[in-house]
Amino acid sequence: MQFWSKGLLAIAGAASFSVFCISSASAAPINGTVNISGSVAVGMTFIDFQPPVGPPDGAFVVSNTGNTGSFGSLNNTAGIIKDLDETVQTPGMNFPALTGFMTFAAAPDIRLDLTSIDPGTFGSADCFAPAAPGQTCTPTGPFPNPFNLSNGSATTSSASITFRGNAVNTLTNETGTFVGIFSTQFTVPYQMLLQEITSGSTVSTSYSATISTTTSAVPEPASLFLLGSGLIGIFVIGRKRAAR
Repeated sequence: MQFWSKGLLAIAGAASFSVFCISSASAAPINGTVNISGSVAVGMTFIDFQPPVGPPDGAFVVSNTGNTGSFGSLNNTAGIIKDLDETVQTPGMNFPALTGFMTFAAAPDIRLDLTSIDPGTFGSADCFAPAAPGQTCTPTGPFPNPFNLSNGSATTSSASITFRGNAVNTLTNETGTFVGIFSTQFTVPYQMLLQEITSGSTVSTSYSATISTTTSAVPEPASLFLLGSGLIGIFVIGRKRAAR
């Protein structure tokens, strides 16, 4: 009974000390939602964010409303986003992962790493049909196409892309996940956009995006060491007790 009493006290002490170290030594993991906007040029195999700030990067602006958590103080600040290029990937595969896909000038300790872009979910049957309201399209090709295109009317359309990745606190190495959606509106049906792109032209437009994060804090090595030390102490107590 004495052994278990000492053991429980050791566990409680080690666990309490570990929790204290986690809460006091760790900064908060990345959390919340951020809204951005910018302009982009889209071709057959690339998404080129504008204005360029040195290949392969473009710039964006954080919106002035709707930002929460780690992004709550970033209203109207700037950031850098990396261009996407299908030609550097294997046919049949998605866009390659990009470390530092998005960074923020006013929060240099926040980094968003791209891990995947969802393939579009619409079919291709109406991609080149005569324009009409309610049509949807995800073009086919050698690469999984990420665009979900839809016609709101015979003269208006929209496009969206869903992308995913890891949100990193570069000061503490704490990570979480994020999901974001790029969206844009056009004053022409998507059939006209596809005709331009397939002919080798580039479509330029503005976009907006909303990125939401889910946190998953990671205990620091020091905290894990303390917890391990407590368990080792219990083992030593047990050995001494058994030797008597």
